Amino acid sequence: MEYEKLSKVFYKKGKEYYENEIEKRKSSYGSYLTNLTIRSFRKGQIINESYQLFYVNTHQLMSLNNKVLINSSKISSLISRLPKFVVEPYFHKLIVNEAQSNNEIEGIRSTKKELKEVLGDVMKSEKKQKRFKGLMKTYLFIDQIKPFTEISDFRKLFDDLVSDEIDREDAPDGELFRKGYVEINDGSNTTHIGVSSEVKIIESLNALVNFLDDEEHSELYRYMVAHYYYEYIHPFYDGNGRTGRLLVCSYLSRYLERYSSITFSYAVNKNKSKYYKALEEIPTPLNKGEVTFYLMDMLELLLSGQEGIIEDLEINLSKIERIKESFKSEIWHERMEESDLLRIMTYLSVFVNEEINFSVIRLMELSNKSRYKVNHIMSKLEDDGYVNLVSQRPKEYKVSDEFLENILIS
Repeated sequence: MEYEKLSKVFYKKGKEYYENEIEKRKSSYGSYLTNLTIRSFRKGQIINESYQLFYVNTHQLMSLNNKVLINSSKISSLISRLPKFVVEPYFHKLIVNEAQSNNEIEGIRSTKKELKEVLGDVMKSEKKQKRFKGLMKTYLFIDQIKPFTEISDFRKLFDDLVSDEIDREDAPDGELFRKGYVEINDGSNTTHIGVSSEVKIIESLNALVNFLDDEEHSELYRYMVAHYYYEYIHPFYDGNGRTGRLLVCSYLSRYLERYSSITFSYAVNKNKSKYYKALEEIPTPLNKGEVTFYLMDMLELLLSGQEGIIEDLEINLSKIERIKESFKSEIWHERMEESDLLRIMTYLSVFVNEEINFSVIRLMELSNKSRYKVNHIMSKLEDDGYVNLVSQRPKEYKVSDEFLENILIS
């Protein structure tokens, strides 16, 4: 029998069947009740009914859970095949994509160029105050964020991540969180109203901390339910979406690996309607607090992000095999130093960006050669058309389009 949403059951089968179905779902062997309680919401108003969030571990949900784990293992295996000097630049490319998606979901304009510059400053420990510095720093060290054990951890994530981006009138006005009213509006309707006071916010966040530590629930289910509940609480006037997605990403990065976690916002941004619909359906009265279908939707989004990375890695690893074969050609036998440096540049151009520029200093770091040696090698490669000089001060090169095309297409 098809497992259907309770709202469908109500309209298709009638009230009596619907009420029996609720009882069956909450008391069956595959049911999991949480300690998290929400108020019902309908037509822009909170209704005086409360429900415990629960889910049923259906075959479909278990299958999605297993697919995520299998994909995570596959991603780790593919990453292990990358040249070591490619691993971090590739991750940095994913960070920029993820950060831009996170901003786009919230209607915040940012460019990849801007985000790359900020990421570069963070990696150099520059003390310049720039937009998105907290965001890029959080993504860069996503797998080092510790589990949330105190409610102050939620405020710390807010301070580190978005406090510099929030308008002054939207800053927290309570001891740690907001103390006033907040709602989400889609332009015509109120779609959510946050928990009503700082006292209740703190009470709800304490319940969330306990739930995150409850090993009765499978990890992926736990983290995704926690994401919803954080958004339900809405502890801040602004920045809840970004901090909420980073919250779940930090847990995913420790349980899976950082590549799967870092694509969550990217996947959400590609299917925002699915994401918001999944969040908004949970507190509807007929749903009675069930999060089974929400979990399916979130795991499907996570899977789509993973599949994008797997496809990207597989294609680029195939390109690397072509590059390796190309550098076995006799013309490189007498030019080993040039071959080594050009191969490194070519790998990075494939995995990070075909338009990537390499400064002389960067090439010195990558090759462990002196400035004189790098300049000498690059001069030869430029003369032969393998690289183009794109900047004189500072001196920067890029792999020529003709050379890349010749390797990858011919």
